[in-house]
Amino acid sequence: MAAQAIGFLVLGTGKFGLGLSETINVMQAMLAIVCASIAFRRSRSTVALFWLLFIVDLIILMVPTALQAYDTIFDQSIVSESTRSLLYALYGAPVLMMLFLPETSRVDRVKSEIFLDLFQVSIVVGLIYSTFFFLPSHRMLPADALMRDVSITDAQTLLLLIAAFVRLQFARAPEARNLLVRLSFFLLVCAVITLTGDWVYLQYSASGAWFDLGWAVPQVVAGLLAVTWKPSPEPEAAFRPASFLNFLASNLVLLAMLLSVSLCMDRWKQEYGEILTNVAIAVSFFALTLRLALTQFHQQQEIAQRRQAQQQLTSSHKQIGRLLDDARHQTAEITQISELGSLLQACATREEVFRLIPERLRRLFPGASGSISLLSPSRKRVESVAEWGVCAADRIFTPEQCWALRRGCAHAHPGGKSIARCSHLLGEGPSVCIPLIASGEAIGTLAIQNDDSISPTSNHDAESVSFSRRRHLAAAVAEHISLAIANLNLRESLRVQAVRDPLTGLYNRRYMQEFLDRELHSARRKHRPVAVMMLDLDNFKRYNDHFGHSAGDAALTSVGETLIRCLRAEDVACRYGGEEFALILPECSLTHAIVRAEEIRKRLTEYRAKPDQQPDQPPIPGLTVSIGVAAFDETTDRVDLLLKFADEALYQAKREGRDRVMAARPAALLPEAEVLEISHQPSAIS
Repeated sequence: MAAQAIGFLVLGTGKFGLGLSETINVMQAMLAIVCASIAFRRSRSTVALFWLLFIVDLIILMVPTALQAYDTIFDQSIVSESTRSLLYALYGAPVLMMLFLPETSRVDRVKSEIFLDLFQVSIVVGLIYSTFFFLPSHRMLPADALMRDVSITDAQTLLLLIAAFVRLQFARAPEARNLLVRLSFFLLVCAVITLTGDWVYLQYSASGAWFDLGWAVPQVVAGLLAVTWKPSPEPEAAFRPASFLNFLASNLVLLAMLLSVSLCMDRWKQEYGEILTNVAIAVSFFALTLRLALTQFHQQQEIAQRRQAQQQLTSSHKQIGRLLDDARHQTAEITQISELGSLLQACATREEVFRLIPERLRRLFPGASGSISLLSPSRKRVESVAEWGVCAADRIFTPEQCWALRRGCAHAHPGGKSIARCSHLLGEGPSVCIPLIASGEAIGTLAIQNDDSISPTSNHDAESVSFSRRRHLAAAVAEHISLAIANLNLRESLRVQAVRDPLTGLYNRRYMQEFLDRELHSARRKHRPVAVMMLDLDNFKRYNDHFGHSAGDAALTSVGETLIRCLRAEDVACRYGGEEFALILPECSLTHAIVRAEEIRKRLTEYRAKPDQQPDQPPIPGLTVSIGVAAFDETTDRVDLLLKFADEALYQAKREGRDRVMAARPAALLPEAEVLEISHQPSAIS
């Protein structure tokens, strides 16, 4: 614009100044087209079509400017001024097409439908322009035609501006509103410049050349609008139900198009003939028919897609329901396993464990039978300790009959009677055997088999989801059971080590003292007798030194076995220390205790053994034992003195020659001083 002003000041408003100004206008129009092309390359889909129509619109605006510049520079008129005015008015056709473009967020519209809509609009626009611009202009004088074209162009400019503002009110997508705002601003600038320029031309034709500066404003604005546009991020596809107003507006547009065709038909027939008119109308109706057919086709496609989506949604809903049910089942199973583990850890004996397991596993594995079997200490036999369900299994079998024990890992079988099935399972349903492993060593097996005798047709059934889940569940249960049994075995081993003598297998002195105190208090409360024996092997130190420690240990072991065979179930035999033993006989009188002591003495004298140092030496003579017997309350009624009276009787047997049974004298027959002396004696044999 500055260059135009300088050109007018230097060259004047004559041929050269005006030609330079109009040439600059053409260059500005081309620059605006380049800017719009940049925006077109950055756009997609419907937005790209908008910028393409905008480029066409700028080209239409540039054509009359270029023709006018050619006429001015070469002083040769190609077209009349009224024709240039008509060409300028054609810029409204692309604008109308841009107003009819769908919003960019409506992804349900396809390109073919958009092009058909624009094709129908172009036909109607062509009919309107031919009817109201070209046909009347041919019958008028040039001056009258120019004035009429200017008036119609001004009216068209205002109508386009109003249409753009109305269309803007119905735009909902942000991208569509952005484009329509830019288009409306461009049309506003065009309207202001057109009305002002026409007024200046009509009122001040002499100074109209200076207004070429104003004709450059729409091109500058168009370039700025294109350069400043930036593509917005694609919105998330969201379903928007079509409103009644949208359908009504579409139908009203079609009605207006048909009405326009009807109004223009007669004048077209008069001017161009009936054949050409019918062809144009037929093409328009064909486009409309094709548009309706495409709409119906896409509606059918949309219905089919919605049905398919509904089916997929229903299938997904069912799958999610199944997954939720599986999750609930797994949660319940995990809860039951956790409760089972807690209960197993609280069990005090293995018997409690084996009573608890069938009840819990029956609920954890519905429709299945099972058993728990443990290896014997010799590891040559497996014996069932707990069973549940209806399918039978061998109660006693060898480790070779169980594939899980042979392989050292879980063994699943799909069902039926095949070679790979554990032979100790008598059913035919799918089964799984899990070895019970504690401290890296198998201690038994957990076997679970379905109650249904189903013979699967393929290995796929064995790897089904339910079967695999049951297998993993059984493995988790087996870990808890193995840990519980191992803990109880360890606890029992520690308890035995705490109360048993490892050499003889008899109870130790600490356990004897606890048992004796408990029995004496019970006897005092219930008025029942309790007998106590103190045994000491005669000359055992000399025996041990002469024949060796191995022979001494063998003798002590034999004494322990002999005592266990001679006692009742309720009696307790203890190793008191070294070669000294103590026996506690609940509900046994002094007389009966003496008889049983004599029997024990005789059995011990029958013991024979060979020394380990000299194998050819004659057999070792039998052991002799001295026994002291006391009874509550025949000997004494004092709990703290009963054991000392038996010890004193043992000491008396030693003094009288050993190898004999000696009953303690009743405390009532002894002087008080002697009883006091016995009470202060240590319970030990020198």
